[in-house]
Amino acid sequence: MNIIGLIKDKLTDSVIEKVSNFLGEHPENISLALDKTVPTVLGGIIQHTTTEESAGKVMDVLKDGGHTGEILDDLPNLLGNFDKTQLLITIGTNIFNHFLGNKSNGIVETISSLSNIRKTSASSLVGLATPLVLGALGKVIAREGMGVSGLIKLLNEQRDAVLAALPPVLINKLITKEEPVDKKTAKEQAKEKKKEKEKNANPNPNNNPGGGPAVWIPWVLLGLVLIAILFYVFKYKKQQDNQAQVLPAADSMATVTPDTSAFSVVPKDTLTITAPVEKIEPKPADTKVDTKKADLPAIESKPVTNSSSNTGSLSSELQNSTSWIALPNLNFRKGSAEISNRGDVNDLVKFLKSNSKAKITIAGGSQSSGGTLSEDRAYALQGVLLERGISESRIEVQSKTVNDVDAKVIVKVRK
Repeated sequence: MNIIGLIKDKLTDSVIEKVSNFLGEHPENISLALDKTVPTVLGGIIQHTTTEESAGKVMDVLKDGGHTGEILDDLPNLLGNFDKTQLLITIGTNIFNHFLGNKSNGIVETISSLSNIRKTSASSLVGLATPLVLGALGKVIAREGMGVSGLIKLLNEQRDAVLAALPPVLINKLITKEEPVDKKTAKEQAKEKKKEKEKNANPNPNNNPGGGPAVWIPWVLLGLVLIAILFYVFKYKKQQDNQAQVLPAADSMATVTPDTSAFSVVPKDTLTITAPVEKIEPKPADTKVDTKKADLPAIESKPVTNSSSNTGSLSSELQNSTSWIALPNLNFRKGSAEISNRGDVNDLVKFLKSNSKAKITIAGGSQSSGGTLSEDRAYALQGVLLERGISESRIEVQSKTVNDVDAKVIVKVRK
């Protein structure tokens, strides 16, 4: 089964025309870009699926996201709806970034350069191609009744087709080549590490009781320091004794006293030398202070917390509030609808699953104002909720930005 061929059969001229109109690009460039984007997405999934555990996660994405292949049969009608197309791109972009991680940006830039389209258009095509590839995989798996092992076998069968469809520059972006390990070198490195460990445990490898210079030099220095301390202490004590013998009687004693601040003699067991200590007197109550500092209000230091520590407060807000609620821990890349940290999404999903009759409205806050960024981010959150099994009928997206709420994305519960 050729997954790339299955998808290309659905990319008719009318479909490419709709995509080019949506992105504002020339149809020939869109067709060229799709020829590279579809195998790139499939290659990314193949690279991600290297173990049964990772294949199981891909299988979960196929099942939880409802990727059964119906999207391929209804592609012309779907692309005729702007909102649904934008939602599909947003969901696909998030999934692609999950599979490819740090490679995503470089891949998008390469597709943009090779196809002569804008980088934003290349990113949207990647987001569009991802659900198509997942839909084709889901369709074959459902038809053949495959499990995890069947998915691994199916993906392995697509490797040659992917390599044949992609230029070398994109293959290099997808595949990280590992240099072969020289067994002899690895063995020698292991021996060196063992010797280094033994050396650290025994600084005197020759078992010489006398040790080398590194062993006895510190002790010699310490001995010299102690001798110097004792010399000055006894010298000072002798000076005190001499002064005591020549001092006049108490009633005719001069007011000048010897300076004893330089040394402090303590009991023999705790013999130390201390530097002069300046006694700091407390300021009187009426002492003037720097009003610039005194009038400053105390700054409350708020600890950074993750979404799990705010579960109780957010859940309570969702349960009781009918106003807009900020999701401060849900973050996006700067100036983009690409989610970088899902933050409070888990708490929102738990609330919606615990309150099956609750519905929500999603909108962008003041931090997402400007162009369509607010609406795009709202659709991005909707896409994540749909991935997590929340019905689309329970989610409404508001295109208008709510500028009086300081957040990137906000929600309102409708019961």
